[in-house]
Amino acid sequence: MIPSYFAPISHWRDIVNGNIIWDLNQNFTKQTIRNRTYIYGPNKVLKLIIPVKHSKNSFTLEEAQIQNDFQWQKDHWKSIAFSYKSSPFFEHYENSLKNLYTKKYNKLSEFNFDGIKLICEWLEIEFKLNLTESYVEKYENKIDLRYKSEKKYIDLVKLKKYIQVFSYKYGFKNNLSILDLIFNEGPNSLNYLE
Repeated sequence: MIPSYFAPISHWRDIVNGNIIWDLNQNFTKQTIRNRTYIYGPNKVLKLIIPVKHSKNSFTLEEAQIQNDFQWQKDHWKSIAFSYKSSPFFEHYENSLKNLYTKKYNKLSEFNFDGIKLICEWLEIEFKLNLTESYVEKYENKIDLRYKSEKKYIDLVKLKKYIQVFSYKYGFKNNLSILDLIFNEGPNSLNYLE
């Protein structure tokens, strides 16, 4: 798999049920969940994007640098806190998540892995940092889930509904960031994913 920014719930089903090998050697692709996540805001689904420094040359996810000229961490934290402050479990996870948004990061992969580690901690599952050594175009003996992080991929999975903060008003929003599930389901999130 490719480490993504608080990946969708469907990705976490694969993460909790498998021994993941993380690929940082693919070229960074714009408009993918490598640097974007989707949360349920007060009026609509919000897209949060970590700004990445771009150059004319291609670069790998391992080399992707965060553009810290913007206050993206402050803005993302405000959006998350505002959207989920009334969820049943936000208060329980708030401080550890806020720490992630106050620490300075230069590399996108470091931020994403710290987010993955945090989610694993919350779910009480072991995090294993198994990395690919080089780019492999096609795997023969492994299930290749890298396609799930590409912009052309449309995840058609229909998840079992759970109560979301704004679902009474706007209905259930399918397959959002893992944050949505955890803030609404708390300790039951792991059972939901299995």
